[in-house]
Amino acid sequence: MVKMKFPDMNEGVAVVVDLDKCIGCRACQIACQEWNGRTPIKTQFSPTFTNPQRLEANAWKVVFFKELQATKRIALQEAQATLETVEVVPVPYNCLHCVEAPCAKACPVGAIKASPEGAIVIEASECIGCGYCLAACPYDVPRRGSDGKYYKCTFCVDRIQAKLEPACVSVCPTEVFTFTSMSEAVKIAEKVKEDGRKVYGLSLDSYVGGRVRWIFVASKDKADRVFPAMFPEIPRNSNIIREYLNNIGLPGLGLLSLIALAILVLSWIRAKRASKH
Repeated sequence: MVKMKFPDMNEGVAVVVDLDKCIGCRACQIACQEWNGRTPIKTQFSPTFTNPQRLEANAWKVVFFKELQATKRIALQEAQATLETVEVVPVPYNCLHCVEAPCAKACPVGAIKASPEGAIVIEASECIGCGYCLAACPYDVPRRGSDGKYYKCTFCVDRIQAKLEPACVSVCPTEVFTFTSMSEAVKIAEKVKEDGRKVYGLSLDSYVGGRVRWIFVASKDKADRVFPAMFPEIPRNSNIIREYLNNIGLPGLGLLSLIALAILVLSWIRAKRASKH
């Protein structure tokens, strides 16, 4: 289904996410669960509307509800009042599918692949559970499942290769998501900037290849408050994994990390051999 070769940053597919259109219905979150056959996580009370509270091995897409302080003025005939209130902004969130995914570069056994369309996919059958993908990810995406392996959004690469839209895109009632080619997504994002709104994901650090395939747009006021809370201005990882990705080599990871990696790789090799008998 996938192969380990990153498409050019101007090739493949992308999704433009318009936060000004999102009503927080969670249809995308449910569609993701259903299409991918993930077991729903039991909901629980929390201080926010967000549930679950973060991405999980069985929750690849979560609508985060960001609470922002807001000031509203009420005028009734000659009387006026100013109220301090809270504005709730829904943000549908999943793996951003970096054009040169750090998680794929960090995986020591090549379990993370890049499809020709640009989807970054973890092959669970090859994952050894080392967690380097999570450590390398600047967006805190991959999650460890009960089987010790890591999981995340696949961009619905199976649907894309069948000429269908990703499941979350297909069910949105307010057309928050625009699924298109990367070249067209760039044009949309550039037009958004010309109209005075803001964009995240178009011009980023080289660590992620300069761009991600899920590009977020919003009005200036909303973007100024939501983007810093959701996305790092300069997406980078920890210093340890950065050294690994910069080809300093395994000694740069430290003795304990090297031993842990060796144990994981050996366990993976033994499991592979055992599965063949």
